[in-house]
Amino acid sequence: MRIGIDAKWFFEGPPSGRVVVQNLVRQMVEAQSDHDLYIFLDRRHQGRAFPHTGPRVHLRYVWAGNNLLSNVLLIPVVAYPLHLDIFIFQNFSPPCSNFKRYSFVHDVIFKSHPEYYTTLERLYFLPLRFLTRLSHGACTVSEAEKKRMIRYGYSAAGGIDVVYHGVDDSFVPASQQEPAFLDQIRTKYALPDRYLLYVGRLNVRKNIFNLLRAVSLLRHDIPLVIVGGYDWKMTSVDELIGELGIRDRLVFTGPVFGPDLAAIYGMAHLFCFPSYEESFGLPALEGMASGVAVVVSDRSSLPEICGEAGSYVNPDAPENIAQVIDGLLDDDALRERKKLCGIARARQFKWEFSARQLLEHALKVCGKGKK
Repeated sequence: MRIGIDAKWFFEGPPSGRVVVQNLVRQMVEAQSDHDLYIFLDRRHQGRAFPHTGPRVHLRYVWAGNNLLSNVLLIPVVAYPLHLDIFIFQNFSPPCSNFKRYSFVHDVIFKSHPEYYTTLERLYFLPLRFLTRLSHGACTVSEAEKKRMIRYGYSAAGGIDVVYHGVDDSFVPASQQEPAFLDQIRTKYALPDRYLLYVGRLNVRKNIFNLLRAVSLLRHDIPLVIVGGYDWKMTSVDELIGELGIRDRLVFTGPVFGPDLAAIYGMAHLFCFPSYEESFGLPALEGMASGVAVVVSDRSSLPEICGEAGSYVNPDAPENIAQVIDGLLDDDALRERKKLCGIARARQFKWEFSARQLLEHALKVCGKGKK
């Protein structure tokens, strides 16, 4: 088969989208043997070395200034002479083409919670339902997100599949990382000896406000390390920190990636992620793989992903968040059980499995896969 892959986010794009594209492309290149892969990249990166090569890997470059316009208007034209069997798109697929169209819809949270998005963002995603309905198949990242899609009228001719995210092999417990490197990272980011950890954007949906309130209510005097960049509607976070009197208990690193991030995860005492809404919750999975007990919300996809490894909180109640964190800090045996359960749970989520599932679904849409 000849398979097109929308990989415009491979070098630059939404942080979570970039992680997904990089790992799926890598695994599909490594796993495939019977298919030609046509990988479509952002033309701005044409001079950059693409790390995954092979006799059946073919690179194509397109304008990627707007993912919607690129997918709907340009890719069908560029791909027309390639005689592809199927093309896997990120979110938006074109309404017509000379190949089968498969839409990887990352989430439709903008439908259930429009308050987390700007007016421009909501307008941008408006065609997604219509275009998904015209695709030959679609997938999303969790059963919870699939239910959301169906609730808001999303469908595809071949149905909606679920392809879970995986977790990178670099996320391992601190005991499996180089002590000298961990010391270097601790110094580089001014990390305390013991700390709670949050990783993600600082925005309303991630519930950073109630996490900060919970920190102010803790019986334990333990700092919170916040890894991530500011997002819109967060202009009042500094004011809240001042009101709570916890400025000296917070460490802001800004966005961190790669081995540095894996080290920060591995050295954490607890990982806290009381997000209001997630389509998957990759940071929680990374925390579990890193051997850290995770405190997560009791809603959306997080119970599905964390299972028994998660310690669940009501994201609307800072008192409950603080109580669960204090409980884990009080009980070393419970925290250790959660760590071990999390490591075992994380082993079920591998990018290799994700890529294999995605390829199987694409084959099924083309009538060449398992029924």
